[in-house]
Amino acid sequence: MVQGTTLAGDEWTLESFTGAIHRGGVGLWAWSPERRLAQLDGLCREFWGTTEPVVTIDALFEKVASDDRHGMMLDWAASATDPQPYSFDFRIGEGADARWISARGVGGDAGKVGEWVQAIFLDITDRKRAEEAEHLLTSELAHRVSNMFTVARALTAIVARDAKSTPSFAEDLSQRFGVLHEATTMATRSHKLDRGEVRLGDLAERILSPYRNGANIAVDIEAAAVAGPDKVNDYAMIFHELATNSAKYGALSGGGELRLVGRVDHDVLTLEWTEGAAPAGTTKAEGTGFGSRLLKQTIERSLAGRFERTIDDGGLHFRMVVPST
Repeated sequence: MVQGTTLAGDEWTLESFTGAIHRGGVGLWAWSPERRLAQLDGLCREFWGTTEPVVTIDALFEKVASDDRHGMMLDWAASATDPQPYSFDFRIGEGADARWISARGVGGDAGKVGEWVQAIFLDITDRKRAEEAEHLLTSELAHRVSNMFTVARALTAIVARDAKSTPSFAEDLSQRFGVLHEATTMATRSHKLDRGEVRLGDLAERILSPYRNGANIAVDIEAAAVAGPDKVNDYAMIFHELATNSAKYGALSGGGELRLVGRVDHDVLTLEWTEGAAPAGTTKAEGTGFGSRLLKQTIERSLAGRFERTIDDGGLHFRMVVPST
């Protein structure tokens, strides 16, 4: 025995014991298999949303989430006769607000006091929600990695078909992978801030930032225009394609003007990219080849939208319309 320590066991009362386990999320209950009744202490009544200290088992079953009810009823019935420790989890209620409960005890006669099987209910809601969030994040990461490899393969194949030389192929591919990295970084940062979406205005500013020296660029995309994590790369590639094309043939090749406007109306997003005339001596773009294929594939197939582009002596006007949700 530890010297110099006085143990006052009589100070450990039922009230203090109950308070301690309640603070740990543990509620006490007991049930009678013969009469199909359950006794609930105060915390258990809170779990089940009832004020009655004695309720029928069937009344409790009705409160269990429909997806969990059948399995929970089988586990509950087994605990009446199997003299082994048991633990089974279920939800009380439906949807995001459901409470996760773990029923734990010893079944059969080993857990009985008289006709009552005594056990505990443990509130495990926080742990379950953390597990669900981790599973969602893992699934989302796997989905993004898969999408990135798909995009990378497609870009490599398309750029290779249009490359005039190995250095130009390497430079073009490197730039486009850089854009994907920028988009992924923005999507990840947005996820950490619990928004889960990236504002298209912020994305456009990031993509156009290298062209601001020597060009008059105005980005006017309303805050409601956003991209979900699975669409950020699509919009990044669209902005990058338009910007690089403009830098080669249009307003961004030297001292021109560019205006990018985005509006959302009735679940429809409209983006308009308008540039002034290209500087004298600049080769006019033909609107074919890799750029057109990329825009068509991304806007029509991935974003389920449409676009139109006109190029004349006054400059370029590009307009795309896609669902905003």
